[in-house]
Amino acid sequence: MASIFRYVLLVVGGFTAGLVLAAPSVDTYPLADGLLPGPVFTSDVAAAAAGGLAALAVATAIRRRVLATALVGAMVVAVVALPGGWRFDMYVATIGAGLLLGALVVLGAGKLHAALAGAVVAGLLTAEPLGQFRELDSAPQRYASYLAASVQPVNAVWLSLAIVTAVAAGVVALTAGNDEAPVAAPRARGREVAVGIGVPILGVGLYWSFHHALFSLHDLGEGRWLWGLVAVPVLIAAALWLRRRTGAVLLAATAVVVAAGGTVSWSPAVWPALLIAPALVAVGAWLGRRRPMPVVGVGLLALAAAAGIFDRPPWDNANFVATILVVPFAAAYTIVASLPSTAPVTATSLALPSVLALPLVAQFGWTAYTPLTDDAAGWSPGAWTWTSVGASTAAILACGAAMVWLRHRGTSEDIGT
Repeated sequence: MASIFRYVLLVVGGFTAGLVLAAPSVDTYPLADGLLPGPVFTSDVAAAAAGGLAALAVATAIRRRVLATALVGAMVVAVVALPGGWRFDMYVATIGAGLLLGALVVLGAGKLHAALAGAVVAGLLTAEPLGQFRELDSAPQRYASYLAASVQPVNAVWLSLAIVTAVAAGVVALTAGNDEAPVAAPRARGREVAVGIGVPILGVGLYWSFHHALFSLHDLGEGRWLWGLVAVPVLIAAALWLRRRTGAVLLAATAVVVAAGGTVSWSPAVWPALLIAPALVAVGAWLGRRRPMPVVGVGLLALAAAAGIFDRPPWDNANFVATILVVPFAAAYTIVASLPSTAPVTATSLALPSVLALPLVAQFGWTAYTPLTDDAAGWSPGAWTWTSVGASTAAILACGAAMVWLRHRGTSEDIGT
């Protein structure tokens, strides 16, 4: 009985954490009031960074009262999901999700990490389509988003998931009789903590740069932002800096971030369409556990990124299919196949897609969305499309090459010992 509820806790709790971290401003009240310096710190990226730091702190320091920490995190998310709101409650939501994620990473050491990682990936990839569906579903109430914070509606999805998570944590605590981390869970090392702290700082810094570039465009032309490319070599260097093969999951998460950042947004018309991504994630997680070949997953992610070259009808359907079918499966497969790792590195990697929810490169301005000349339908990508797609594909392949190097280095170290 305890093992069943433990799986329920990991799956539902992981999905909840991923969902909240990926879209923390849903039904929250993030408007600035002078308490924080500028709109950067009222963004989803900054809130997700706070959640990532909370997950790192729990995964690093807590080895007792693990279930209690998960219960507290679920209750915090449930409180934020209730009607009403207050300023910056999205920070409260992400910190609660971070507490939950960090506790589950410690609790689900070993074989259970596959179920947890798949659930978190499913939550991360479902957040945007779910938000789009909820917005379309409430379209007649088009002014609901302008309600005062005191009358904000309940977030039924967050509340339901948080309650199930809290109940599962309580049942496991009562039946297991042991609220401690598994014996195999090692203590964190300085490098793992440094990487875990540096990743959120990198995400907020890049978002500040992107925001500054976006709102400093004064002419009627277009602007381009290229600083997102910095994240790839920094994260690859961080993964190689970690001991043995523990950085492989960080490389996998980096490849997922790049691939997901280039996909098209979509709005499901009916709620069963929301189950496509979780179903494909489940298959990818299962196969990643049974046949772990992370380089193959990286190859699939690179193909999905390369499909972005088809940006005009009718060939843009290839990009849409890659978004809907390939990315969820490949993301879960790659991350699960890269496990196991240490708790801090796993927590940092699972939070990475929300902390670095930015494009590698971006083009903005009115000419970026309204071309000066009308192009006929067909396959005729412009120079910027080639540049952005090429950069994304090359970045993913670089992560795959770093994985191969990690495997070679780990084998050499094993032989040396």
